[in-house]
Amino acid sequence: MAKLVKKFEEMTKKDIQKAGGKAANLGELTKAGFNVPPGFCVTSDALFYLIEKSGIQTRIDEIIAELDYEDFGGLDQKTSEIRGMIASVEIPGDLLKEISDAIKSLADPEPPFVAVRSSVAVKDSDISSFPGMMDTYHYLKTEEEIVAHIKMCWASLWTTRATMTRHHKNVDHHLGLIAPIVQKMVHSEIAGVLFMANPITSNRDEIVIESNWGLGESVVSGKSMNDFYLLSKSPLKLKEKRISKKTITISFDEEKGFGRKEMSVAPDKMDAVTLSDGQAEELGKIGLKIDALFGFPQDIEWAYEKGELYILQSRNIRTLKTGS
Repeated sequence: MAKLVKKFEEMTKKDIQKAGGKAANLGELTKAGFNVPPGFCVTSDALFYLIEKSGIQTRIDEIIAELDYEDFGGLDQKTSEIRGMIASVEIPGDLLKEISDAIKSLADPEPPFVAVRSSVAVKDSDISSFPGMMDTYHYLKTEEEIVAHIKMCWASLWTTRATMTRHHKNVDHHLGLIAPIVQKMVHSEIAGVLFMANPITSNRDEIVIESNWGLGESVVSGKSMNDFYLLSKSPLKLKEKRISKKTITISFDEEKGFGRKEMSVAPDKMDAVTLSDGQAEELGKIGLKIDALFGFPQDIEWAYEKGELYILQSRNIRTLKTGS
């Protein structure tokens, strides 16, 4: 069996077909020296290997042939059967050992909390992401939890929404690729998104930052009111900021001792500024360097923990108008 698990530093943006767009870009960022939390990718061949060894491909093909995209309830039921099969089969021992060894390699010296994310692509295509299609699982620690959520990532290739999206985009289901990422958690006090072009106006001379307390999931999901910062690129300068009344944050679920929890923002933080002007400009400077690395304006997820800036992922902004 070829190696199916790779650390970020072993991948580059050329590895999209094996690692999906998210993991390939994290590999590129890591090799370029950006402050990316360490982690690894269970490459896309791993799911094919799991399906081959378990013998469930024939039944999956039968279900695909039966899919009726006009019957949403039936579609949900049939895709649920595929998800259940993937989530319940046993991972082959050689693959499980690779995953286990990679999990152990993150200990420093104690096992850290990690996030498990889905990195996707389409075989023989330039499609390298399906924004908003897949979930992210936060604050997992034990090997059992991590492996279970890797299987959940694999199964999420067959959510009703993802299946319908492939159908509408005329993407053959057999060409869908998914490569789960396991990444050390950043216990962020502040997090958000950094757009290296204005996503509303498509102005490539502007930078937009949205930020909130806690994990960036509240910003990415659209659930929260966020602070807004607008910067010019040349010269790099803060042009405008709007401080929102922040009511919702997502953070570590202390009651359970794992996972994330949506909660109310403390009263003294509701109207407080999340980012200093200096931090907004620091984000802008880092963003310009990441743009140069990928050669296209980036949509970047970032987080601050104890004043230290981490880059969590980066991808091309999909909403820019041509020629803007």
